[in-house]
Amino acid sequence: MVWAPGKHRATPEGRRLSARYVVVTGAVGAGATTVSNVILRRWDADPLLEDQIETNNPFFKDAQTDPERWAFSSQAHFLAASVERHARLRALLETTETDFVVEDRTPFEHHGAYVLSAYRLGHLSEREYELLTKLAREIEKQYLIPDLLVYREMTDEQLVERVLTRGRDGESADHGRLSSIHEAFEAFADKWDRSPLTRVPADLDVLDPDGEETLVHSLSTVLGSPKR
Repeated sequence: MVWAPGKHRATPEGRRLSARYVVVTGAVGAGATTVSNVILRRWDADPLLEDQIETNNPFFKDAQTDPERWAFSSQAHFLAASVERHARLRALLETTETDFVVEDRTPFEHHGAYVLSAYRLGHLSEREYELLTKLAREIEKQYLIPDLLVYREMTDEQLVERVLTRGRDGESADHGRLSSIHEAFEAFADKWDRSPLTRVPADLDVLDPDGEETLVHSLSTVLGSPKR
C-alpha cells in the first residue's frame, strides 16, 4: 500500500486532518528517534519528538532506583503527559502543510508495553495494574490511530549497550528490566492490528548511509517516494 496524495482523513469529531500520522516505536533505547529523523530528513514531514523525560517526569529517576515505590506514580505521569501531547498532535495534524507528522513513540505503548512489564516484574501491585488498565482503556478511546506504525527491533544485548551509551540521567541499564521491556514490546508489536506495521530489523544500521538507503527503500513502499 502506498498512500495516494491528497487523501486525508478526519478526526472522530469530523475535523479534517491535513497530514498522515506516522509513529516510530521500539523498546527503550531501540532508536525510535533515530529512525524518525531519517523519515524527517527524507520526506516532507513535521516532528513531534519525545521530550527529555528524565526532567519532565518528576518520578522517572525515583522509579528507576526504587520501582516498587515509584513505578505507579511514574506510569500515571506518563499517562497524563500522553493526553497533553496528543492534544498537540491533533493541532499539528490539522494545521501542518507537510505530508506527514512523525512521532517517536505511541501513547498506546505506555500501557501496552511499559505498564505490563512493570507489573510482570512485580513493580506494580494487582490493584495498581488494574487501575492503570482501566484509565488507559478509557483514555485510549480518544487517541488517533497512526496511519503507520514503524517498529524498531533490537536484541536484549543491543538495548543494554545503547542505554549505557546514551547515558540518560538516572536511567537503569539493568538487564532484567530491559529484557522484560523488550519482551513486552515484542508482544505489543506482534498483536498490533490497528493499522499497518513495518518492522526495521535489529541488524540494520540506519546510521550507515547504506543502511539508511535500505530503510528508505522499505518505507517508500508505504510512504511513497522520498522528497530528498
